[in-house]
Amino acid sequence: MTLTAKQLKDHVSHALGGSVASQLSDIGIVNEAGRHMFNTPWLFRNRPPADITFESSRDYVELPLDFGEMIAANMKNGLVQTFSFTTFDDLIHRRRTNTGATSHYWIAISYPSMTTDQTAVPGPRLELYPTPTTGDEMTIAYRAKWVDLDEDDDIAMVPDFAESCLIALARAFALGYEEEGLEVRIAEVEMGPVWQRALEKDGIIQPTYGEIRNGALSMIQPRHNLPWDSTANPA
Repeated sequence: MTLTAKQLKDHVSHALGGSVASQLSDIGIVNEAGRHMFNTPWLFRNRPPADITFESSRDYVELPLDFGEMIAANMKNGLVQTFSFTTFDDLIHRRRTNTGATSHYWIAISYPSMTTDQTAVPGPRLELYPTPTTGDEMTIAYRAKWVDLDEDDDIAMVPDFAESCLIALARAFALGYEEEGLEVRIAEVEMGPVWQRALEKDGIIQPTYGEIRNGALSMIQPRHNLPWDSTANPA
């Protein structure tokens, strides 16, 4: 079964016993419910690994349009190239002092500001140091954000076992705006059996994640690259 924007809007109307107030939008309520649902790190939000390419002479790279949160990342040429996530304080310091690293990147996620000619909020991007001089590539795994529905036949990107949760949230948002008590209604949904069973189902889709990691030995920070660089032939 697929859940469409029209079906979700019908649930909003059914919950209210009629159309939404003129100050509100039924599709706006549906999208608010979807965005709230995607604040939870569901397994079904995980997207397949995607490759992103660093452009020469550009100190950032745009992330996928549906990017929500980073799960993991690795340089495509991981034997000789590495990276570290860092703070903006450290990133700016490195850019200003120009430490000149060539095989290691320092990275931070930013959200660029809107300009007057933009019609949508820009997506996040990776700020890079040093500025790439070639088209290096990185493979990332990420959780998708909620993609707003516009047309009646747009499909909500949730699996069948989670559709009831989205419906319940859409109804809760509608009633919360119409009759107040939004936070209480959302909490009732998330504490209820429908939401809890969906969390359980989402959590058992993959049977195992391998051996337990992040023990004492894992506290050592590996560089993942070969411990040497190219050396010119002797004269």
